[in-house]
Parts: sequence; C-alpha cells; structure tokens
Amino acid sequence: MDEDIGGLKFIASLFRMAIIEIRKIMGTESLQTIFRLMGESVGERVAERIKASNPEEFAEKLKSDVLEPVLGEGGVETSINGNEISVVLKVCPFQKAGIDISDKFYCTYTEGLIETSAKKSLGQARLKSEKLRAIDGCDCQFKIILD
Repeated sequence: MDEDIGGLKFIASLFRMAIIEIRKIMGTESLQTIFRLMGESVGERVAERIKASNPEEFAEKLKSDVLEPVLGEGGVETSINGNEISVVLKVCPFQKAGIDISDKFYCTYTEGLIETSAKKSLGQARLKSEKLRAIDGCDCQFKIILD
C-alpha cells in the first residue's frame, strides 16, 4: 500500500510539473482547451456507461455512478426543475488532490464532462456554469438546460 501511495505521489508531482511547463509553452487558453477536450472525451464514455434514458435517470446516475465515487458521499447534489438539471459540486477533485485551482482551466474539464454526457444521453442540452470554486470560492454550481 505504501508503494502505491508513493507511486501516486510521484505521478501527481510529475503531473503538476507537466502542467506548469505546458502552460509556459502553450499558454493558459491552450491548456483550457486541452482540459475541455479531455472532459468531453470522458463525458462520451460516461454517457455510454450510464445509459440514461430520461433526465431523472441521468441526474441520479451522474451523481451516484460518476461524481460521488470521485467526490465522496455528499460531495454532489443534483436536482431537476422543469427543463433544468442542477448539479452542485461540494468538493473539487483537483483541489482535493492538492492542485492549485486558481486558474479556471481545471473547471473546463468538469464542464466538458457534464455537458457532453448530458448531450450524449439526453440530446439537445447546454451547460451553464453559474458559480465556480476557482472564481467564486464556493461550491461549483452548474445548470444543464434541456432544449
């Protein structure tokens, strides 16, 4: 177990250094694009895995099968009001891993994951980021608007 933890710490350290160097070379906007694309790719796989057929099922499976395993029980809340699904993240997985989130590019990963999984599962959907911990210092709040 200690070897696994040591290996994960090493990988996390390399990840942090790689992000710093990529940012120096490519800039923040390119890094945001990379994280968005990574989130979209994961969102496609999420949609295939959860196979939700309606907004209620999508909200529940996104919470229980995708977000809670990463954020922990109680780390996410979902609710539905009309044609909107609210997703509130009470824990930032990047911050939890000791990563400085003051740059919004980590948020773009989460946005890509949520929006793409909603579109692939439910059809026409768009995401509105209402609050982000990286900007507002509070729980992240997203609205999925079903068209």
